[in-house]
Parts: sequence; structure tokens; C-alpha cells
Amino acid sequence: MTEQTTPTRIPAFAKALMRFQAFLLRRNWMGALGDEIMVITVAGRRTGKTYSTPIGYLRDGDSLIALTNAANPSNWYRNALHRPEVTLNIRGKDLRARAEPVRDEAERRRIFELYKRERTKNFKRLFGVPLESPAAELEAALATRTFIRFRPIH
Repeated sequence: MTEQTTPTRIPAFAKALMRFQAFLLRRNWMGALGDEIMVITVAGRRTGKTYSTPIGYLRDGDSLIALTNAANPSNWYRNALHRPEVTLNIRGKDLRARAEPVRDEAERRRIFELYKRERTKNFKRLFGVPLESPAAELEAALATRTFIRFRPIH
């Protein structure tokens, strides 16, 4: 993962839908989806302007985990690496957190197993392969994702 890769441009209509989803999530109006989707607010790495984006998450003890494509990471991820203090909005409540990339391979595998257990219904959408895939395919799918941990700031 290098800074030279260019994130995919998001069409205006998709941006509008994400803003609407963020509006609903901030009011806790998304029902059970609030247990899987949060709004992250990051400061832009070039401008310092704040950006809010709905992203999937998974609870892991006191911290939260999110993922992105390893080859072409999302802008929210790049911004969080550059300015790790972020605000997460979960079920209508703001939480200040510090973002940390998960680089340790054993920890990445543990988190992958957590996703396999906790996100069975949308595992294929998240990793690009069915949960029942052979071990080699699951291993290859894990290599395509980057995890980031958010630790609350007290």
C-alpha cells in the first residue's frame, strides 16, 4: 500500500446517498444496521477539512475494527492514518478515538476469524469470497484487505 495509488472517485449520486445514510445513522434511525455501520469523521490529510463517511465496523473488546481494500485504500483510511484522532458516531453517539493500522500478521488473522464468526451474512461482500471457500482462497482474500483499529480516547 503506497500513497501513490489513487482512490476510486465516487459518483455524486453515491456521495448523496452516503450523506443521507450518515444523516440516518447519526439519529440512530437505521435499526439493526447501526450495529454494523458507523459514521467516521476525519480531517483531510491535505486540507484539514472534516469529512464524514458511513463505514462498516466490528466490535473487538473495547475497540472497533474497520477494513478497506489493501491495494486501493479508501480516503477515510488514508486520512485516519495521517491524522489518527477521529470521531466515530455509533447509534447516534459520538466517540473520540485514535486510529491505528493493524500490521501484525497474527492479529490480522485473529481479526479475520472474528469477521468470519460475526459477519457471516455479509462476509462475501466484505472479502470477495464465500465463507465456505477453500483455505487458500480465504488466505488470498485476507491479503486483499487492510484493517484499522479505533481505540476510544478517554
